[in-house]
Amino acid sequence: MDTAKKGCLLNVLLFVLGAVVGTGMTAVLAVLAFLPSRDTISADPGDPGVWVKEVDTLLGAPEYEVWLGGSEDHGHVVEVPAGWGHSPEVVRQADGVELRFGNSGRIFVPASTYVGGR
Repeated sequence: MDTAKKGCLLNVLLFVLGAVVGTGMTAVLAVLAFLPSRDTISADPGDPGVWVKEVDTLLGAPEYEVWLGGSEDHGHVVEVPAGWGHSPEVVRQADGVELRFGNSGRIFVPASTYVGGR
């Protein structure tokens, strides 16, 4: 058997393997780089608990979410529209929670959406 041909085939296989591994690593790193990070910026541990979280990504301005439920890391998520700020007044009512923002914006969340998730 000719060793020159064997070495050429091995080089081609190593090149293909390197291309596949390199593409996979690039894809994983790209996904990790663009995953959003969530940081709690305010907490109101009443019943239900209300946590405001800042969602930050590598691109774009931060967005805000309000989490309602029994714990900070589990609950019903309400996305806050852009420009509404991140400091809602929390008004608890018998049938749900109302979030009031400084621009007169209001979001009402019925109790059925966050009570069952506890």
